[in-house]
Amino acid sequence: MMSTRVHPAAGTKAAAAHRLQGLQRASATSLYEQIADRLRQHVSSGEVGGQLPTEEALMRMFDVSRSTVRKAVQRLVDEAVLMRRQGKGTFVSRPLPKIVHSIDRLAPFMETFRQVGEDIHTELIEFAWIENPDLPIELDGWERPVLGYQRLYISRGVPHAITRIRVPAKIGRRMTREEVDSAPIYDILQKKLQVKLARAEFLVGCRQPSPQISEALEISQSSFLLVLDRITRDSAGEAIETTTHFLRPDVYQLSVALEDLSRAK
Repeated sequence: MMSTRVHPAAGTKAAAAHRLQGLQRASATSLYEQIADRLRQHVSSGEVGGQLPTEEALMRMFDVSRSTVRKAVQRLVDEAVLMRRQGKGTFVSRPLPKIVHSIDRLAPFMETFRQVGEDIHTELIEFAWIENPDLPIELDGWERPVLGYQRLYISRGVPHAITRIRVPAKIGRRMTREEVDSAPIYDILQKKLQVKLARAEFLVGCRQPSPQISEALEISQSSFLLVLDRITRDSAGEAIETTTHFLRPDVYQLSVALEDLSRAK
């Protein structure tokens, strides 16, 4: 029996090329957006490499027209994921940060970046009293309006997360914009307001971004975000804040550490 040995590097490239294919022709999402999403994911994983394949190669790979390929590539150029060099081709323009966020402890979101040594820049992009907030059903009893604000997180010039925080009126009235701009919500609750945090409840899912979030995170509206919804409770069991984390899945992974339950008494 004849056997053929494939070089590991060649196999890796072939596998990456195969995963880039398989567009959903009947999908409501346009072909160029699907191609842009696939290329974005594989650029972030390093499988595409430093230089993008030629237009002709991408046309063959996806079985689409040149105009479709050009629109997909232009989307990533506009997002600064790719950059064109006159006469040389299209290249990956910047490395994405890789961040593992632990959800098995009560700690500020900023603690994640301290642990991984990631340089982080934040911007407060919303601060307002909201009469009709989008709250989890169990928080419908909160007095209106509630205080809400959003913070954008940027590393290496890449916007990769938005946190949307809501707090009840009785707590919000004791917080200022300056404090919110300079400190995580857990620090404000514990250090300034002397609230004892007891537990947090998490729901993890995925969601397509709103136009505002897609623009802020420089991603397509057809892509999906990793979404982490959290409700934090005090020692009396009262909900004192709720935060929704909108996380780029090409940057983030979530981690949970479990104890050996067989040893539990």
